[in-house]
Amino acid sequence: MKSEKENEKVNTDEMGVAIGVDNEVIHKVRSGEITHIIVDINEDNQNMFLENIDGNLVLVTEEMPDTFHGCYFYNGGEFPYAIKGVLEFLDLSSDDDHCLARIIDVDMEPTTRFNYQGAGKPIVEDPDGDSCVWEVSFEVVPILAEPRTYLMRWNPSISSFKEKDFEACVENQVHGMFRINWSIYEWQEARRGDLFYMLRTGDDKAGIAFLGQFISDPYPSEDWAGSSKRRMYVDMICSNPMEPGKKPHITLEKLQEAIPDFEWSKGHSGELLSEEICSILDELSE
Repeated sequence: MKSEKENEKVNTDEMGVAIGVDNEVIHKVRSGEITHIIVDINEDNQNMFLENIDGNLVLVTEEMPDTFHGCYFYNGGEFPYAIKGVLEFLDLSSDDDHCLARIIDVDMEPTTRFNYQGAGKPIVEDPDGDSCVWEVSFEVVPILAEPRTYLMRWNPSISSFKEKDFEACVENQVHGMFRINWSIYEWQEARRGDLFYMLRTGDDKAGIAFLGQFISDPYPSEDWAGSSKRRMYVDMICSNPMEPGKKPHITLEKLQEAIPDFEWSKGHSGELLSEEICSILDELSE
């Protein structure tokens, strides 16, 4: 789990796309006021966002289109092209600011419909046209320059998040991730963009079950255990899950051996970790 400083070396030609925006947009992405970056896909930028092999865009349709030029195929309202599989980041830049943002979801919508008349010909709108301009919305979360990292804890035997829920999340991952919310004890300094490790406890599969990033600031809600008290929660994207039914790559025994002075198996969920512990966890995760 790398910070923005560590990710500054990201090759935007392969894993990301650089987009020019206003300072206000960057500020609002960091604060959470803006969670989606919308781009109109056209002939000028299509190769930045779409799969392109040997000069041809990769189509995901069962039949070849009647009309095909650039990225202007309507396809019955279903996005017909493949977003680059390696596309993980948007590099948002203004004249005097910069923010690297992780893409956590992608949505595609057709906008202006028209009939394609040839290269360089003007677009004449037609509500029944066989072509269109596609609008792609990237849901993003900022990569913070100095994120905090938290240890969340999960005991399947007492948690409302059961083994079957975890299995369903792993099976239904989108873009290699799934989403859940979780209670956080040390919530006062936590913020959108911070990182976490999820430690499974209480059985023979104890260890790091998955890791990820907070995609919300902490917020209050009812107690998951059913008591009358209020708890603080965060929404999270989760990746690199352990394989259901098997021991994790980083077992509890490995953690105890690497950092014996830390109490791993006991404690609350949402414990702020020191930089030293984070460095060791990062090494174990490689």
